[in-house]
Amino acid sequence: MNKPIAGTATAAVITVIAAGGCSGGTVTVREVPAAAAAPASHAATPAPAKTVSGQPAPTVTQAGPAQAAPAAPAAGASQYCGSPADQGGISVNSVTSCPFAENVESAWESSSDASSVTASSPATGLTYTMSCTATGTGYEVCTGGNNAWVEFPVTSAPAPSSGQFDNLCTQCAVSTLSQSIASEQQSALEAAPSYDYDSPDNASVNVALTPLGDNTYSATTTDSDGDTGSGDTITVSPDGNSWSDTGMNWSGPDIYVDGGSTDYWTTTAVSNYS
Repeated sequence: MNKPIAGTATAAVITVIAAGGCSGGTVTVREVPAAAAAPASHAATPAPAKTVSGQPAPTVTQAGPAQAAPAAPAAGASQYCGSPADQGGISVNSVTSCPFAENVESAWESSSDASSVTASSPATGLTYTMSCTATGTGYEVCTGGNNAWVEFPVTSAPAPSSGQFDNLCTQCAVSTLSQSIASEQQSALEAAPSYDYDSPDNASVNVALTPLGDNTYSATTTDSDGDTGSGDTITVSPDGNSWSDTGMNWSGPDIYVDGGSTDYWTTTAVSNYS
């Protein structure tokens, strides 16, 4: 008879073959591998795949990762002045006026490739600071003010002009133009009548310039006696050899008007100062 031997699930089945009677006979024991044994009657048979209307169940395919939405375009030009920057004009965004953009470009060109320039806006009557960065592809992009955006092509630097006031550098401590304006203002103060300006020591003058575009600058001044000057607009001639101004408004402790009432005094405007 075949008799299973209790053990592990992988135990072999032992077959006992008896020869002869109950006594004196020979008993042969043979081990049969479990794989050769008949399967147990209670073993579960895997259920076949379900079918619908005689058709095999559909195959389910797992979807790949979701694709990221394309990034929004960077803020940039939506209109242009004259022509786009890649055609030699100026590209701007929707909140930037062309007159202001032209002043930004002029200020940048006048300031020896500065990373920061100031320019006036005819639309608002205000002056704004713009940060400028080279794109590395032949263009300069300036941003600032009230979300203004200006792009213009960077042309090769022109040959230096012979005009002594052409090469203003706003990042330098002193320029030829600011020195010339300081000399003009100091001479005007020294020549002033005492009832307009009375300085006991002919105070020295310092000048600060802000480019306004088109070779035009706003000048502010201080003297060593504590007086201040403002409101003077400087225009350099096309050849760079002279400049004109509108007159400086001075105020401070050395200013006397109408017998001593403190007020302000304006130096005389000059033309073609060289």
